[in-house]
Order: sequence, then C-alpha cells, then structure tokens
Amino acid sequence: MIEIRVPKEITEYKEKFLFGLTVRQFISAAAALAICVPLFIFGKDAIGEDLIGWIIILIAVPILAFGFFKYNGMNFEDFIVLLIRQKWLEPQKRTYIDYPVFWYCRQEIINDELAHQMAAKKRSRKGGKNVQPKA
Repeated sequence: MIEIRVPKEITEYKEKFLFGLTVRQFISAAAALAICVPLFIFGKDAIGEDLIGWIIILIAVPILAFGFFKYNGMNFEDFIVLLIRQKWLEPQKRTYIDYPVFWYCRQEIINDELAHQMAAKKRSRKGGKNVQPKA
C-alpha cells in the first residue's frame, strides 16, 4: 500500500524540485559546488589539500546555510539580520526604574489597618462579643 505524507500545517509544505530538494536548497547547493569545486582543483597545488579543505568548509557553510538553515520559521538571512540588529545596531540596555507607588500609600494602608483592628477591639469589649480582629 502506498502511503502519502500529509503535513499537519499546510503553510510548512515546501514543494520538492530536484533530488528531493526545494528550489532554494538546490540553488544554494549548486552555488556551493560551483564555487568550491574549482577552488579545490586550482588551490590544492598552491596551498595544499588540508588547508584548502578547511577554506572550502568555511566558504561552503554560509552558502549552504542560505538554503538549508531555518530557525523558528526564519530563513538564514532573516536570522542574520535579526542577530546583527539585536547585538550591534539596537542593543537592549534594560534599566530598572523603581516607581515607589506602594511606598507612598504604605503608611496610609498601615494606619487604616490599625484603625480597623482598634475598632474591632473596642466593639468586642463593648458588646461582649468575642470578635477577632483581622490580621
């Protein structure tokens, strides 16, 4: 029996273009190959296979990231723009400002509470009822 995968969220569906890759992934892989293969062929004699291999990795990773990287629904370029904006362009300097709203009315609240407790004590003495003040 043939099974068909149906994505749970229709907006996350990406049509496959070639070799099971989306158009974006295929273009980034082709660009990485177009840059790195000639670089390896012509650079291995000049600086050695080990060093050119590391250089190719450092060049290919960002190129491939444009096609394959996704973070919270953002593509690589959106993520990099957000990262640069938050780290260097608009750093968030959070300062704590104390607005002592409670301290201004604190004494008034304490006085009201004491007045209620005193009134409850007076009522309990006069009326003979055993009323407990609220704590």
